[in-house]
Amino acid sequence: MKAKKSAPLNAGFKEKKPSSRKSMEKKPQKLTERDLENLMGVNRPTYKRGRGGAFRQQ
Repeated sequence: MKAKKSAPLNAGFKEKKPSSRKSMEKKPQKLTERDLENLMGVNRPTYKRGRGGAFRQQ
């Protein structure tokens, strides 16, 4: 019979202790209508194919 070696579960790693600081609550980010439209890409230039297959700005 072979003898089994017992290895610790977290060999070489420190156990993570719960932090004593109070969890800081994140404030909800206030975005303006202009910021939201910019994120959605509302005010971007639009392009269509013109004669000869080239893209032209509308």
